[in-house]
Amino acid sequence: MTTWAPAKLAFVQLAAAKATVYDSGANIGEVHNIVLHNTNSTTEVVVLNLHDGTNEYELYKMSLIANETVQLSFGGEGFIVDAASLLTGNTTTASKVSCAVFGTTRS
Repeated sequence: MTTWAPAKLAFVQLAAAKATVYDSGANIGEVHNIVLHNTNSTTEVVVLNLHDGTNEYELYKMSLIANETVQLSFGGEGFIVDAASLLTGNTTTASKVSCAVFGTTRS
């Protein structure tokens, strides 16, 4: 039986070096929204990637000005992060960009 559970899938401060933002584990993650907020007093360059278990692909690279908030929305079932995949990311300065990932898990 398939079950869906709405959830805050991740809530992290991005690192300066690439690191895992969200790993769905054995489940399938359906990402509906990603909220990014720059708490720094200067512009931060944010990069989000999808690692499919073998290769990593850049999804977004954006500059967020000081105190800017951006919401990325994914319609339908959302952006699928299956059991083999994970989202990674980084920013210019560690611990200056908050990243919240919302959606559902399917198991």
